[in-house]
Amino acid sequence: MPERIGEYSFTTDSNVKDLHGLHGSFRCIEPSATNHGPVRVRNRFHFGYADGTPFFHLGTTLYAWFYRPSQIRSQTLASLERYSFNKVRMLVFPKKLIHCAEVDLSYHPEVYPFEGTPKHFDFQRFNPEYFRRYEECLRQLRDRNIEADVILFHFYDFGEWDIDRMTDEEALTFLQYFVARVSAFRNVWWCLANEYDLVVDPESFKVSSIRNRRNWDLLGNYVRGKDPYDHLRSIHNCFALYPDRAWITHIGYQHPNTYSLLMDLKREYGKPIVNDEYQYEGNLPSDWGNSSPETVVLSHWLSVMAGGYATHGECYKIGGNKRDIFWTYGGKITGESPARLRFLREVVETVPYQEMTPDTRLGDGFSKFCLRSGRHAYLFFLTEECRKRNITVGFGLPDSLRYSLNIYDVWNCELKAQTVVNPGRIELDVSGWIVACLIRKN
Repeated sequence: MPERIGEYSFTTDSNVKDLHGLHGSFRCIEPSATNHGPVRVRNRFHFGYADGTPFFHLGTTLYAWFYRPSQIRSQTLASLERYSFNKVRMLVFPKKLIHCAEVDLSYHPEVYPFEGTPKHFDFQRFNPEYFRRYEECLRQLRDRNIEADVILFHFYDFGEWDIDRMTDEEALTFLQYFVARVSAFRNVWWCLANEYDLVVDPESFKVSSIRNRRNWDLLGNYVRGKDPYDHLRSIHNCFALYPDRAWITHIGYQHPNTYSLLMDLKREYGKPIVNDEYQYEGNLPSDWGNSSPETVVLSHWLSVMAGGYATHGECYKIGGNKRDIFWTYGGKITGESPARLRFLREVVETVPYQEMTPDTRLGDGFSKFCLRSGRHAYLFFLTEECRKRNITVGFGLPDSLRYSLNIYDVWNCELKAQTVVNPGRIELDVSGWIVACLIRKN
């Protein structure tokens, strides 16, 4: 990630004789048309690339896809491209679950991140091959303009590897190594932990809530200090959101409420808000993995109408296969929501989303929702329950002004109507879930 065009040279400094005093150089050229640089916080509650291009976050969940065979990884990348996902949440370490009979997370990586054997790893000695493979996945995402929300720690090990038992001192050693390697990728975001406030008892493997399993401020500030490119940083909760800190650039949270809670968090933190887990589309018995496609699409649209962002996940058992589930291992997306989420992104990117704020007076907070930018641009979302299908725009403006109006069927992914209207009250003669986008023409 060189930040200036031109010639660079370097000299190595090492306590290993053969690695000391090596010289080299390279040339930084103009970026390609698709390379907009790393994503930063933009306009307080939003994101944008370094060159000023807006970034509309449309994420999905792929916890352990990086250690599946190349054929599965290729299917995963094809699924991401097909549905225009531009960010994925992915772990660094392997994932395991027990007390969860509906899923079988039993795949192991071919190589491990540390020297030694499971339960007897040496956390001071790293296995470069593991991290080379991880970097290859980051590179594949980068080449497709997909951001990687890299989850540094989690506590879903359940005695399989005991990687989650490393001390804070060992965690700092890992961060020193990993941040030095991975920060060079422009598409990396840091997430300190997945469900930081959970802990697994080493004897019973019972999961419980705890706030101080690790010194997260120590680790968060360490990442902030060691990353020369200041990538985005968050920490993901299960129950209790982490208090605001300078090392946190944006808030990632999980909760089914993607509207009013998201707006509350915007007011509380004053930072971009991403609902990283509002519960996944799928057919698992547990509530976290059996949302209907309709629930997912509604949840995602409500995050948009709150002026925030959200992350999709898919948990379908197909033909009794409870092992190859997309949300952890990737493969082919089979759910009904992703096509509608792709359409959501396409629609939202037609309006000045980052300039728009929720207007709760022009909606009802239940079946009609509104975003607007002054009296210049409006975005309305109406659900099937909305009985009064009318909207008001440009209140107080003269009748001589005009708005372009596009009406979309967000479930069937269709442009239903396109016309020009005057300010005032507008009747919408369209059924189903619809979105109305209005931009002032004069």
